[in-house]
Amino acid sequence: MSCHFCIVPKTRGKERYRPIEHIMVEVEELVANGTREVTLLGQIVNAYGRGQMPAKNGKTPFVQLLEALQEVDGLERIRFTSPHPIAFGKDLVAAYRDLPKLCEYAHLPVQSGSDRILEAMNRPYSRQRFLRIVDALQEAVPGMHLSTDIIVGFPGEMEEDFELTKSLFEEVRFDMAFIFKYSIRTGTVAADLVDQVPREVKESRNQELLRILEKHSLKRNESLVGTTQEVLVEGPARKGEGMFMGRTRGFRKVVFPGNKRMVGELLDITIELPSVTVLKGTPVLTEETFSAA
Repeated sequence: MSCHFCIVPKTRGKERYRPIEHIMVEVEELVANGTREVTLLGQIVNAYGRGQMPAKNGKTPFVQLLEALQEVDGLERIRFTSPHPIAFGKDLVAAYRDLPKLCEYAHLPVQSGSDRILEAMNRPYSRQRFLRIVDALQEAVPGMHLSTDIIVGFPGEMEEDFELTKSLFEEVRFDMAFIFKYSIRTGTVAADLVDQVPREVKESRNQELLRILEKHSLKRNESLVGTTQEVLVEGPARKGEGMFMGRTRGFRKVVFPGNKRMVGELLDITIELPSVTVLKGTPVLTEETFSAA
């Protein structure tokens, strides 16, 4: 893709793809050494293999890869980033429904809620096309966790364009988002546009979206209080003696009392206290199990 704000195509060059067989060997080696979760990482990762690998039974190469990973014994979770809406087909939506190891979390970079700005960015989809993907995911997996990327202050962004982005934010109710103030990247199309947005306007719009994000993130976390969440333990929490942290399948951060023997394990955690960004809870274990090693 050649988004007008992005320098990556020039710095990375043409797309290239590792064979599925090579990826499988690496994942199997990781799992043999204790890895429980893998993340497939790539530019427009869900377009993996396009133009070089054939579809099979109506499934794209990327979905074929996900299905192969589903069969790896000992692998518990699969994630991927960063996708592009244009390559979010029906087979990928169905994979969320049909592959138990594919976590119910999708990162969907929308960049803007305004069709006019999306066209100026050279993003080849519309607001409605994006919302159809969201609806399909939420229908396939009720409770799906969604995050996004947003750029505010793209050259030529008017107040009415920003209001469309705000309304999309409110409609989708993203759990998480990376909100960026547009900055010039020399060598991109957008860098040469004359209608640059003033810095103070970009900052104001950025703060507005952050407030909306915090509101919906807190509501989502509050909805998890009293539930039991599967958490993959990553290590000690940054704060609190004897506290450890991990992630739910929906990529929510959870902090709880634990010990170093839990690292790398999947634990059931009862959620007790929410904040905007972190959940606190207690392992569904006996005290002896998580007493200090």
